[in-house]
Amino acid sequence: MSEHYLTMSISQAQVDNLLATIKTIDTSLPGLIELTPDQRKGMSHYSDRELGFIQKTLQLAEQHPEIFPANFDVDAMRRDVDTLQKLDSMNYALEILQGKFHDSRFAAASQSVHQARTVYQFIKTHNQLTGALEDAVADLSKQYAHTKPVKDTKVVPEPSH
Repeated sequence: MSEHYLTMSISQAQVDNLLATIKTIDTSLPGLIELTPDQRKGMSHYSDRELGFIQKTLQLAEQHPEIFPANFDVDAMRRDVDTLQKLDSMNYALEILQGKFHDSRFAAASQSVHQARTVYQFIKTHNQLTGALEDAVADLSKQYAHTKPVKDTKVVPEPSH
């Protein structure tokens, strides 16, 4: 038998509480946006290694505001960098949590599939002995039915000469 990785139970109250918490997080940051794929394509791409570059350029912009045109807003850049850093720290925490959710779901799914296959084997065995679960076996066996594409069996007449 496979190793049982996950031993937990989640109540509906816990689900409801978590969903309410997620909604609270979402509404507590009203500036969060969703971008379309086309909007993303038109934007500069960011990776974590660029944060140092961004921070250094902000620092230089703050030290030398005289070199920029009047329409360059150093305060807006400062707000964007600050927002980026705060979103990064929150995103990191959420990614760790999401990883735990993903791994726990994966383990629960794996264990559930293993248990379902075990139950299916018992049902098939019981049905072979008694014939009492024929409909259940037929229904469950559809999950593993391998459907092959039907070959074209049309007879094409040979052209006459």
